[in-house]
Amino acid sequence: MPAAPTVTAACVIVAAGESTRMGGVALNGVRKPLLQLDGRTLLEHTCAAFDAAPSVRALVIVTHRDDLAAVEQLARGRAAFAKLARVVPGGAQRTDSVRAGVQALGEEFDVLLVHDAARPLIEPATIERAVEVAAREGGALVAVPISDTLKSSRDGQRAEATLDRSLVWAAQTPQAFRAPLLRELLERAARENFAPTDDAALYERYVGAIALVRGERSNLKVTLPEDLAVAQALLRSRAQTRAEHAAQRGTP
Repeated sequence: MPAAPTVTAACVIVAAGESTRMGGVALNGVRKPLLQLDGRTLLEHTCAAFDAAPSVRALVIVTHRDDLAAVEQLARGRAAFAKLARVVPGGAQRTDSVRAGVQALGEEFDVLLVHDAARPLIEPATIERAVEVAAREGGALVAVPISDTLKSSRDGQRAEATLDRSLVWAAQTPQAFRAPLLRELLERAARENFAPTDDAALYERYVGAIALVRGERSNLKVTLPEDLAVAQALLRSRAQTRAEHAAQRGTP
């Protein structure tokens, strides 16, 4: 029997924010995607994960206009950026940046992913699951169930109610979509001036409920300065675990 067709994917990596919660360019003089984590930038760690995902054939980095030259220089000759197709400037809103990245890609891909550069610990296996589910269902949202007890507060001073955490998931990235569908959703959002904080909200608004893909809690978003220390610890723990597994496989 003929082999099943291979799903091809491309990813838009969003790195265009001002890094205001990180202190803007005040922290080490650079914006968040170019901060160092264990000897490599967050952006390089992120691209390396997608380089290791077989279904992903191309990457577009959407960066802050002031970082275009720095990102292009960073990408030269580094293995993590082997799939990089283009580096383009971002827009005023996240959706504008995603739209710019999607427009920079060709139409030969089955699935398009959107991923935050500030999530450098994404696992290639999770990327592959998101691609598979999006190809089948139309869209896929990587997320993790909430384990904390959640409270609602309208004034930030008093808790008013406890939410049912069994119904709540924390959204992560990547978020994946059939390529023609994502292009259509972005066009509709532009006509309506709809600018949500994540791309799954486009699907929820115009299509309906989006399929969940179970992510990992280690896929944290580096938002505050202290998150760098957490990411560093997770990265080193992951490296130690892999080294131990490799040593066990080499034992007679």
